[in-house]
Order: sequence, then structure tokens, then C-alpha cells
Amino acid sequence: MTYLYLLILCLTVLFPILLSFDKKVAFYKTWKYLVFGFLLVGIPFIIWDILFTEFEIWRFNPDYLTGINLYNLPIEEVLFFVAVPFACTFIYACVKAYFPTLRLTGFNRVFYALLVIYAITVMVFGFGGYYSTIAGLLAIATIPILKKIKVKLRFLPLAFLIALVPFFIVNGVLTGTGLDKPIVWYNDAENAGIRFFTIPIDDAVYAWTLLAGNIATYQYFMDKDAKKKPKRKKRKK
Repeated sequence: MTYLYLLILCLTVLFPILLSFDKKVAFYKTWKYLVFGFLLVGIPFIIWDILFTEFEIWRFNPDYLTGINLYNLPIEEVLFFVAVPFACTFIYACVKAYFPTLRLTGFNRVFYALLVIYAITVMVFGFGGYYSTIAGLLAIATIPILKKIKVKLRFLPLAFLIALVPFFIVNGVLTGTGLDKPIVWYNDAENAGIRFFTIPIDDAVYAWTLLAGNIATYQYFMDKDAKKKPKRKKRKK
């Protein structure tokens, strides 16, 4: 059981890696753009994680860890911010590749409206809790930021909702589903105190900020690189 958290992360990236070579998606060709998200989004999240662990807003069960730490964070938790965004960005790339003509304008408007309502609900139920307040505010703030950077992300809401399924499976195991003790322990005084099975409802808005940030960064640098490449001139017959 010592390597359980690490095993979960390995399984999280296994199928996305194997399926990255699908000709239609060709996700492996864009792996380099993921690095920007890991750095620009992942590092602030790791700092957030370090602070919340220090203040015991959440903790980690050493029974399921290798014992290698970055300050007070298990190395597995650091790798979480690589493995999960990698897998979820792969889902985003698949949605784009297989449903390029999908019309999502109305769907996206409803999604963003419901996201704001959900984030506010989390903050209301977790009034005064650091996790609920920060996660909710960041989730709401992400929406205008995404619009400001002017990246085409019409597939993001749908991809995020699909990605929530594996995200909740991973988080479900981490928070104790099927285990005697959870891998990750939460101080319910700092969150909304409501759980979806074993998962705090705050995790959904936390996931939005993490995944939207990574996917937007990935798309931004991919678009930027595409603009630099000279367009091929069509040969005259």
C-alpha cells in the first residue's frame, strides 16, 4: 500500500499516453505545450498546496506514500499537478479532434452561469473556510481571465465535464473510497462540509481552476507557435 498514491497517478496517465499516438488526435505532437501549464499553473498550485498543508487544511496519510517530500508535500502530490492536467488536456484534445463542428455556444453560456452559481454555493456553505473561499473566488475569476487572453476555448466546458469523471474517480480513491483511511484528509471546518460520496464539493471548483488554467495555457502557446509557422503555398496545377 506504500506506493498506492503513485500507482494511482501512473494509471491516470497510462491510457492517455498510449492513446496519444492515435492518428486523428496525435496528442504526442503537442506534448511540449503542456510544459507551460505545468510551470505557470502547476507551481502556484503547489505553493497553495504547501501552505494549506502547513495550516492543516488538508493532510496526507504516510501509509500510502513513498516518503519522498518536497518541503511538506509528498512527491506524489507534486506529480498530481502533472499527471491529472496531462490526462485532462488529452480529453480536451480528443474532443477537439473528434467533434470539430460541434456547436457549443448555448451550452457554454449555460455552463459558465452554472459554474458561477456552483462556486457561490460552495462559498456560502463553506462561509469563512479558507478552502471554500479561495477555491470559489478563483473559479469565478478564471472566467474573465480566459476571455481576456483571447484563446479559442469553445471545447473547454465540454472537455472539463467529461474530465470530471476520471477526476472524481481519482479523487474518490484519494479521499477514502474503498480504503480504511483516506490518502488525503480534509479539515471540514475549512470547506463547505458537503461531500459527493467521499469527495468535498469544493474539489469541483478547485478542479476547474487547475484544469482550465492548464488547458488554456496549452492552447495559447500552441496557437502562438502556429502563427509563427509560415503557411504552405498551394502548388499551381
